[in-house]
Amino acid sequence: MLVIGELESQVLEVLRKKGTATASDVLQVLRERRGLAYTTVSTTLDRLHKKGLVGRKTLSGPGGKKYLFSPSGDERLKLRIVESSLNRLTSAFGDTANSVIYRYLQTLPPSKYNGLKKQVQKTKPGKLRKSLL
Repeated sequence: MLVIGELESQVLEVLRKKGTATASDVLQVLRERRGLAYTTVSTTLDRLHKKGLVGRKTLSGPGGKKYLFSPSGDERLKLRIVESSLNRLTSAFGDTANSVIYRYLQTLPPSKYNGLKKQVQKTKPGKLRKSLL
């Protein structure tokens, strides 16, 4: 089961917003929210790379080599992680989790909400998982 933790989620959010970033770039953003060491961010980025959630390119410079990270384009992997997380939450918390998911959907802009609603209406019960993959 592939799972991401809170810090991994925050690092992915930074990369999604920036597009590409070094560990120092990510640290600079996250340091505003919480006190982190460079090695913590670097290790987290390495773990995300090993999970296939971020790509990296090696950059050479006067200080040696460093990596430029970017979000992965592997949609199937992302879907598996989200689906696994939702399954765990709904199994553990039942209707409470469903209620939170519904409230979240209502916060989406109308165009996104209506697009998702149409997708769900077109999908037969029990077939949603296959349509996502």
